[in-house]
Amino acid sequence: MIRKFLVLILAFLCMSGTIIAQSPWRKGEMQVIVPIEQPAINDFARLVSGLGINSELAGDFIRCYITPDEANALKEAGIDFQTEIADLNAWSAMFGTSGVPSGYYTVEELNEIADSLALHFPDICTIHSLGTATGFYQLLAMKISDNSSIDENEAEVMFDGGIHGDEVGGPENMIRFARDLCLQYGSDPLITNLVDSREIWIYYCVNPYGRSNMTRYNGNGVDINRDCGYMWNNEGNSPSAFSQPETKAYRKLLTENQFVIHCSYHSGTEYISYPWSYRADHSPDHAIHDNLASLYADNSGYSGIPYGQGFTGMYAINGSTKDFGYGALGSISWSVEISVDKQPPASQIGTYYLRNKPSMLKMVEYAGYGICGTVTDSVTGEALPANIFIDNLFPVTSDPVYGDYHKFLLPGNYNIRIVASGYETRTITGVAISAMLATEINIALSPVEDNRFARRLISCQIPNNNFNDEGNTPAALGPPDNQRYSIGRNGYVIIDLGDTLTDGTGPEVIVFENDVTPEGYLLYAGQTLDGPWVLMGTGTGNAEFDLLETMLPSARYLKIKDDGDGQSQVADAGFDLDAIEGILHLPPVDSTGFITGIVYSVELQTPVQGATVVCGNRIAISDEHGGFIIEADTGSVEICGEFPQLFMYDCDTVAVTPGDTLFHDLYLRVQEGIHAMTPEKESFIVFPNPADNFTNITPYGNHKILNCSVFNLSGQVQQCGLAFPGNHTLNINTSALTPGVYFIRILTDEHPETFKLLIQR
Repeated sequence: MIRKFLVLILAFLCMSGTIIAQSPWRKGEMQVIVPIEQPAINDFARLVSGLGINSELAGDFIRCYITPDEANALKEAGIDFQTEIADLNAWSAMFGTSGVPSGYYTVEELNEIADSLALHFPDICTIHSLGTATGFYQLLAMKISDNSSIDENEAEVMFDGGIHGDEVGGPENMIRFARDLCLQYGSDPLITNLVDSREIWIYYCVNPYGRSNMTRYNGNGVDINRDCGYMWNNEGNSPSAFSQPETKAYRKLLTENQFVIHCSYHSGTEYISYPWSYRADHSPDHAIHDNLASLYADNSGYSGIPYGQGFTGMYAINGSTKDFGYGALGSISWSVEISVDKQPPASQIGTYYLRNKPSMLKMVEYAGYGICGTVTDSVTGEALPANIFIDNLFPVTSDPVYGDYHKFLLPGNYNIRIVASGYETRTITGVAISAMLATEINIALSPVEDNRFARRLISCQIPNNNFNDEGNTPAALGPPDNQRYSIGRNGYVIIDLGDTLTDGTGPEVIVFENDVTPEGYLLYAGQTLDGPWVLMGTGTGNAEFDLLETMLPSARYLKIKDDGDGQSQVADAGFDLDAIEGILHLPPVDSTGFITGIVYSVELQTPVQGATVVCGNRIAISDEHGGFIIEADTGSVEICGEFPQLFMYDCDTVAVTPGDTLFHDLYLRVQEGIHAMTPEKESFIVFPNPADNFTNITPYGNHKILNCSVFNLSGQVQQCGLAFPGNHTLNINTSALTPGVYFIRILTDEHPETFKLLIQR
């Protein structure tokens, strides 16, 4: 495991910018049950939607998590409820430092078991770090396969648990399943065959903060099963789609793999819940979901566990993981509620796992049935990232490295359309699919100069939903085909072009609308999945846009937002998007080249995410691995990197050859004696920074320091020795602080100010 110091720094680099909650539940939050059979139950549904109350169906009642104000609103509406837990914060505190009921694994114990499996079964089990969660916990997933350290042409399946931290059964199921796969590999023929022929991902604790504090929420007080981007709608305290580090990591895992089946484990009832959760209409893959849910139920140890669509079978939610996994990525994605009790007695842990294990193995098995194959370049034979449309089902993608694709299908005959940017679209008709077999269809596509269109939908919102429109999001992908996705009045959609656009002569983006009445919208460009979004311009109907308007050197992601005209609850509300074309401009070989590399911290010896890289008038931001690529003029140029949050900065001079890409890493150093700045003037000198056992703070001018407090990244006040010689210079004894990043809050006779201090030894 990574040393605590590095974990702390990496956590800071991955912080979402929100303030970490000071208690695991909202102030005064209580757990209540609302009987379904009561006269005011229809008013309850309205209040749940209007107030954003977290609720879930559990048999003949609805379990809710409400604050005192929300409780008063229910009482005023005449809604009866019974209190199960009067003070959830006090209830969480009862579990002490272990964070979970007696007999359950702590987060640390889950990690230790995962580490042990990877250590003792290195050929079939590897640990993959997905980032850092709120509370500075590592997010870790296991991959179990015969060659788990590499990606192969094999069907992929994913299991996850613990997205709601107080639902403790999911992580227990995950870690036991991983252990059985490893221990029984080589002795159990079924498990051996599945591990050899599938890639099995086990994300065993999605919300480690929640599990360690026995709360539904993450460390920012957000229900992260309402924070995913597909039809996000501001529920569960989520401020924006994929706002949290946990959901960013979740998105990364799902988008970088091609999961045929994705099962997420919960507690609070017994039910298999599949898309849609945000609307009552059946999804195009409803029959497939229903068939596999029936298979799961029949092979489980439950006596008739029910299954069905989440919206109608359980409760309506937006921003769920299952709707994102299916709606954006085409996975057969669902949640499995494994127990009525959220925290069953520890004696029942094994019972619930054994009820689910046979079904989990069936899902791994069936992930390899249906259709599979590779998509390649007909000239070079290289693998291609492509979208595979099968009849009217939601599309799946091929692996960009190996070109393989996999989708479970029911027996029958299907038509397949394969779409890849820069290649001719190909259609294959009458593909026969048999039960419990995999039909292999390998496809070679011919390259063309143009034809670069949206590859993937990342996020979308139709405010308050619009059930009068079909929500046909796949229509936004690929070239114009007279199919539309109506993005909703004031709605938006975020698109991954797959190719990075650079500014050149003429437009870089063409937006296509197929409606007879042109409608208005705004187009934004961004260099990451989450922006920042820079306006390219406004358009009506079909329109062209120039990247020059944004002053960005490049962009891969586009956001289209409706202008708000018209009605919201009608068919085809909002802008009707048919396609987005990206026009690639290659730089002149005699004037520019590129520089690519990784930004490192010299002191920390780690890559730096979010560093600003500057070369001339061009700017790039390092990605989650510290990687960057930036266009540069040819000849001798200066390239600089900066990460002001940790006072890091450095520059190098390099030689760029016309038309070539130079590989050059940047090593940023923490600068000594950093001046804290106000918008008007320099106000403090902090030296040394980074500090070891002490640091001095001296204000400019004659200002006096009246008070000082030191906080860690969680907002907790730290004990430091403070001395005020003449109330002018402040001496801080930092010898008791562990290495990491801290905030110092200074109060002077002029104004308060906050800045950062790095402790390093």
